[in-house]
Amino acid sequence: MKEEDETETEQNPFKGREPIKNELALEILAFGEIEIVGRMPWASNGTFLVNLENDGLNVQGIYKPQKGERPLYDFPQGIYKREVAAFELANHLGWGLIPPTVLRDGPLGVGSLQLYIPCDYEKHYFTIHKDSKFKNELIRLATFDLLVNNTDRKAGHVLVGDDGLVWAIDNSLCFHEEFKIRTVIWDFSGEELPKQLVSDLTAITDRGLPEKFSELLNENEIEALLQRTRALTANGSLPHDPSGRQVPWPLL
Repeated sequence: MKEEDETETEQNPFKGREPIKNELALEILAFGEIEIVGRMPWASNGTFLVNLENDGLNVQGIYKPQKGERPLYDFPQGIYKREVAAFELANHLGWGLIPPTVLRDGPLGVGSLQLYIPCDYEKHYFTIHKDSKFKNELIRLATFDLLVNNTDRKAGHVLVGDDGLVWAIDNSLCFHEEFKIRTVIWDFSGEELPKQLVSDLTAITDRGLPEKFSELLNENEIEALLQRTRALTANGSLPHDPSGRQVPWPLL
């Protein structure tokens, strides 16, 4: 067993690494030298795995350049900015969930650059949603996706990292000003929001949003986000989908 573990580590030196604090990860993402390893399979837009090196520190990242985006009828070009906005909001709330993500001019032009989270891809929302140890994190994620109006929360976008935490990736189709939630996370409908989450959401209306939001979203999108925040805190629980159709496709 030990030999198998050593072979796997040689093939992927990032597997099993110690978690990296946000501040250090953001520094490496912002200033590290980028080397493209290859294109990620099954991604509809240009999505690349990259190696990053900064002052002798090495991590991997997911690079999504604007040049690789396919046109969408309901979102403007530049959806990479929404990846960054999702991280900025989750970080502002202190909720974790979204890997550190920055705006970056890379080998293929400007785009988003996100810390790659080593994980077991056999674990996703459908395999963990009934596990009680993940319940609090999944309720927090369901709340977050309603907050950001996620139109594409597939089961495969919910990962369990080697650190044992739940991480949500592929957040580019968020923050539309029209409510159009599409998510697989409906199992907690009717659950009362934990008091801490309500307190965190209330703080948004009291303290405001991250300063960078004005660079990432337009005024209508920001106002719609604040309206959803007020609605969530007023309702105090996770809603139902009476239509049964507010899900992405494919589900995984």
